[in-house]
Amino acid sequence: GAAGRIAARRAPSAAVRRMSTAEPKMHKAKEWQIIKDSRPKTHDHLVFEGDFPKLGIGLGVLAVLGAGYGSMYFGMWHQQTKQGYWK
Repeated sequence: GAAGRIAARRAPSAAVRRMSTAEPKMHKAKEWQIIKDSRPKTHDHLVFEGDFPKLGIGLGVLAVLGAGYGSMYFGMWHQQTKQGYWK
């Protein structure tokens, strides 16, 4: 009844407004310098670095693409032959 209509018209509480517009809280580590000092000193980004064999990577990419194409082709071939469109 009336109580529901009054509650629906009421403005959102300050906590809800604050929560929806607040900046994200940054992590505060007490030993931040110890964490920084424990990281490798070479350079910042260590992902995908190294001597990767170009032949192995190329063959891997071709194998993934071939398996994907082959499985799709087999699925379509199976459907078309099962439904009688391909003889």
